[in-house]
Amino acid sequence: MPTRTSKPRAAKSPRRSRAAPPRTPARRKPSPRRPSAAPPRAEQPLGVGVGDAFALERLQVPASLSRAQPDDRLREIGWAEFGEIARELAERMEGEFKPEVVLGVVNGGVFLGGALASYFRAEFRPIRVRKFGPRAVAQAVVGLRGKKVLVVDDVTVSGQTLEAGRVTAEKAGAGDVRTAVLVVRPTRNYADFYALETEQLVVFGWDYQLHGGSGEPGSDPGEVGV
Repeated sequence: MPTRTSKPRAAKSPRRSRAAPPRTPARRKPSPRRPSAAPPRAEQPLGVGVGDAFALERLQVPASLSRAQPDDRLREIGWAEFGEIARELAERMEGEFKPEVVLGVVNGGVFLGGALASYFRAEFRPIRVRKFGPRAVAQAVVGLRGKKVLVVDDVTVSGQTLEAGRVTAEKAGAGDVRTAVLVVRPTRNYADFYALETEQLVVFGWDYQLHGGSGEPGSDPGEVGV
Protein backbone atom coordinates (compact mmCIF):
# COMPACT_ATOMS: atom_id res chain seq x y z
CA MET A 1 0.00 0.00 0.00
CA PRO A 2 1.27 3.35 -0.76
CA THR A 3 2.38 5.19 2.31
CA ARG A 4 0.96 8.56 3.10
CA THR A 5 3.62 11.04 2.99
CA SER A 6 3.27 13.97 5.22
CA LYS A 7 4.26 17.35 4.09
CA PRO A 8 7.41 18.43 5.64
CA ARG A 9 6.78 21.03 8.27
CA ALA A 10 8.38 24.30 7.84
CA ALA A 11 11.05 24.93 10.40
CA LYS A 12 10.03 27.40 13.04
CA SER A 13 11.91 30.56 12.80
CA PRO A 14 13.61 31.37 16.05
CA ARG A 15 11.84 33.97 18.14
CA ARG A 16 13.58 37.17 18.30
CA SER A 17 14.08 38.23 21.86
CA ARG A 18 13.04 41.72 22.47
CA ALA A 19 15.95 43.78 23.49
CA ALA A 20 15.52 45.24 26.97
CA PRO A 21 15.22 49.01 26.90
CA PRO A 22 18.38 50.74 28.03
CA ARG A 23 18.38 51.51 31.72
CA THR A 24 18.63 55.06 32.71
CA PRO A 25 21.18 55.53 35.47
CA ALA A 26 19.50 55.85 38.82
CA ARG A 27 19.77 59.21 40.38
CA ARG A 28 21.66 59.23 43.61
CA LYS A 29 19.93 60.79 46.49
CA PRO A 30 21.85 63.77 47.70
CA SER A 31 23.69 62.88 50.88
CA PRO A 32 22.47 64.87 53.84
CA ARG A 33 24.67 67.77 54.59
CA ARG A 34 26.59 67.52 57.76
CA PRO A 35 25.64 70.26 60.12
CA SER A 36 28.31 72.86 60.31
CA ALA A 37 30.19 73.03 63.55
CA ALA A 38 28.38 75.08 66.11
CA PRO A 39 30.08 78.30 67.03
CA PRO A 40 32.04 78.04 70.27
CA ARG A 41 29.85 78.72 73.26
CA ALA A 42 30.73 81.59 75.46
CA GLU A 43 32.42 80.37 78.59
CA GLN A 44 30.34 80.38 81.71
CA PRO A 45 31.13 82.60 84.59
CA LEU A 46 33.21 80.69 87.11
CA GLY A 47 30.96 78.65 89.34
CA VAL A 48 27.75 79.17 87.37
CA GLY A 49 26.15 75.94 86.20
CA VAL A 50 28.67 73.67 87.92
CA GLY A 51 28.90 75.56 91.11
CA ASP A 52 27.64 78.52 93.01
CA ALA A 53 27.15 82.00 91.64
CA PHE A 54 27.12 83.32 95.18
CA ALA A 55 30.80 82.40 95.51
CA LEU A 56 31.62 85.06 92.94
CA GLU A 57 29.92 87.77 94.92
CA ARG A 58 31.15 86.57 98.30
CA LEU A 59 34.76 86.32 97.18
CA GLN A 60 34.52 89.69 95.45
CA VAL A 61 35.40 88.32 92.01
CA PRO A 62 36.09 91.22 89.62
CA ALA A 63 34.49 91.11 86.19
CA SER A 64 37.85 90.44 84.56
CA LEU A 65 38.16 87.18 86.52
CA SER A 66 34.58 85.98 86.26
CA ARG A 67 35.28 83.75 83.24
CA ALA A 68 36.51 80.19 83.60
CA GLN A 69 39.92 80.63 82.04
CA PRO A 70 43.46 80.10 83.29
CA ASP A 71 44.68 83.10 85.20
CA ASP A 72 47.55 83.46 87.60
CA ARG A 73 45.36 85.71 89.74
CA LEU A 74 42.92 82.88 90.39
CA ARG A 75 43.60 79.72 92.35
CA GLU A 76 41.25 76.80 92.86
CA ILE A 77 41.85 74.46 95.79
CA GLY A 78 40.16 71.08 95.50
CA TRP A 79 39.34 68.72 98.34
CA ALA A 80 42.56 66.73 98.15
CA GLU A 81 44.75 69.82 98.30
CA PHE A 82 42.56 71.27 101.05
CA GLY A 83 43.25 68.20 103.22
CA GLU A 84 46.99 68.63 102.83
CA ILE A 85 46.86 72.36 103.58
CA ALA A 86 44.71 71.82 106.68
CA ARG A 87 47.09 69.17 108.02
CA GLU A 88 50.14 71.38 107.44
CA LEU A 89 48.41 74.26 109.23
CA ALA A 90 47.58 72.05 112.21
CA GLU A 91 51.17 70.84 112.43
CA ARG A 92 52.47 74.41 112.51
CA MET A 93 49.97 75.35 115.21
CA GLU A 94 50.66 72.33 117.39
CA GLY A 95 53.81 73.67 119.04
CA GLU A 96 52.13 76.95 119.99
CA PHE A 97 48.44 76.35 120.59
CA LYS A 98 46.28 73.26 121.12
CA PRO A 99 42.60 74.18 121.22
CA GLU A 100 40.09 72.35 123.37
CA VAL A 101 37.12 73.78 121.46
CA VAL A 102 36.99 74.80 117.79
CA LEU A 103 34.31 77.23 116.63
CA GLY A 104 33.84 76.95 112.86
CA VAL A 105 32.11 79.90 111.24
CA VAL A 106 29.26 78.77 109.01
CA ASN A 107 29.73 78.01 106.18
CA GLY A 108 33.33 78.11 104.98
CA GLY A 109 34.88 77.81 108.42
CA VAL A 110 33.02 74.58 109.12
CA PHE A 111 35.28 72.57 106.81
CA LEU A 112 38.60 73.85 108.12
CA GLY A 113 37.26 73.91 111.67
CA GLY A 114 36.18 70.30 111.47
CA ALA A 115 39.56 69.25 110.08
CA LEU A 116 41.48 71.08 112.81
CA ALA A 117 39.19 69.79 115.56
CA SER A 118 39.76 66.24 114.34
CA TYR A 119 43.53 66.73 114.32
CA PHE A 120 43.62 68.14 117.87
CA ARG A 121 40.84 65.86 119.12
CA ALA A 122 38.97 68.93 120.23
CA GLU A 123 35.27 69.63 120.55
CA PHE A 124 33.83 71.18 117.41
CA ARG A 125 30.93 73.63 117.24
CA PRO A 126 29.59 75.53 114.24
CA ILE A 127 28.65 79.16 114.86
CA ARG A 128 26.85 81.70 112.73
CA VAL A 129 27.99 85.28 112.28
CA ARG A 130 25.54 87.89 111.03
CA LYS A 131 26.48 91.16 109.40
CA PHE A 132 24.67 94.35 110.34
CA GLY A 133 26.12 97.06 108.16
CA PRO A 134 29.75 97.53 109.18
CA ARG A 135 29.35 95.26 112.22
CA ALA A 136 29.43 91.47 112.50
CA VAL A 137 27.84 89.66 115.43
CA ALA A 138 28.31 85.99 116.30
CA GLN A 139 25.68 83.85 117.96
CA ALA A 140 26.07 83.32 121.69
CA VAL A 141 27.81 80.19 122.94
CA VAL A 142 28.09 78.64 126.40
CA GLY A 143 30.33 76.23 128.25
CA LEU A 144 33.70 77.71 127.32
CA ARG A 145 34.86 78.87 130.72
CA GLY A 146 38.60 78.54 131.09
CA LYS A 147 39.03 76.62 127.82
CA LYS A 148 41.34 77.19 124.88
CA VAL A 149 39.17 78.16 121.93
CA LEU A 150 40.02 78.46 118.25
CA VAL A 151 37.73 80.51 115.96
CA VAL A 152 38.03 79.35 112.34
CA ASP A 153 36.96 80.69 108.94
CA ASP A 154 38.11 80.00 105.39
CA VAL A 155 39.04 83.52 104.20
CA THR A 156 39.39 86.78 106.06
CA VAL A 157 39.14 90.10 104.27
CA SER A 158 38.28 92.70 106.91
CA GLY A 159 38.70 90.57 110.03
CA GLN A 160 35.16 91.33 111.24
CA THR A 161 33.99 87.73 111.27
CA LEU A 162 36.93 86.44 113.27
CA GLU A 163 36.67 89.33 115.72
CA ALA A 164 32.96 88.62 116.23
CA GLY A 165 33.80 84.99 116.99
CA ARG A 166 36.52 86.01 119.40
CA VAL A 167 34.17 88.35 121.25
CA THR A 168 31.45 85.74 121.66
CA ALA A 169 33.99 83.18 122.94
CA GLU A 170 35.39 85.62 125.48
CA LYS A 171 31.87 86.44 126.68
CA ALA A 172 31.37 82.71 127.25
CA GLY A 173 34.40 82.73 129.57
CA ALA A 174 37.06 81.22 127.31
CA GLY A 175 40.52 81.38 128.88
CA ASP A 176 42.51 81.78 125.63
CA VAL A 177 41.02 82.57 122.22
CA ARG A 178 42.93 82.37 118.92
CA THR A 179 41.85 82.60 115.29
CA ALA A 180 42.77 80.62 112.18
CA VAL A 181 41.94 80.84 108.48
CA LEU A 182 43.07 79.31 105.24
CA VAL A 183 43.71 82.55 103.36
CA VAL A 184 44.76 86.05 104.38
CA ARG A 185 45.75 89.03 102.28
CA PRO A 186 49.21 90.55 102.50
CA THR A 187 49.28 93.61 104.80
CA ARG A 188 45.90 92.51 106.24
CA ASN A 189 46.69 89.52 108.44
CA TYR A 190 43.63 89.39 110.66
CA ALA A 191 44.29 85.92 112.04
CA ASP A 192 46.67 84.33 114.53
CA PHE A 193 47.22 81.34 112.25
CA TYR A 194 46.79 81.03 108.51
CA ALA A 195 47.76 78.66 105.70
CA LEU A 196 48.16 80.96 102.69
CA GLU A 197 49.03 84.62 102.31
CA THR A 198 48.19 85.71 98.79
CA GLU A 199 46.49 88.35 96.70
CA GLN A 200 45.10 85.61 94.43
CA LEU A 201 41.40 84.96 94.40
CA VAL A 202 41.11 81.52 96.04
CA VAL A 203 38.08 79.33 95.33
CA PHE A 204 37.46 76.18 97.41
CA GLY A 205 35.48 73.02 96.80
CA TRP A 206 32.62 74.17 99.02
CA ASP A 207 32.22 77.37 96.98
CA TYR A 208 30.61 75.16 94.29
CA GLN A 209 27.65 74.10 96.40
CA LEU A 210 24.27 75.01 95.01
CA HIS A 211 22.58 75.71 98.33
CA GLY A 212 23.66 77.36 101.49
CA GLY A 213 23.72 75.94 104.98
CA SER A 214 20.08 76.87 105.46
CA GLY A 215 19.13 74.48 102.67
CA GLU A 216 17.06 77.16 100.96
CA PRO A 217 17.72 77.75 97.26
CA GLY A 218 19.26 81.14 96.71
CA SER A 219 20.91 81.45 100.10
CA ASP A 220 24.55 82.40 100.14
CA PRO A 221 26.80 79.53 101.31
CA GLY A 222 29.55 81.96 102.22
CA GLU A 223 27.53 84.73 103.69
CA VAL A 224 30.02 85.47 106.45
CA GLY A 225 33.38 85.31 104.72
CA VAL A 226 34.49 88.84 105.64
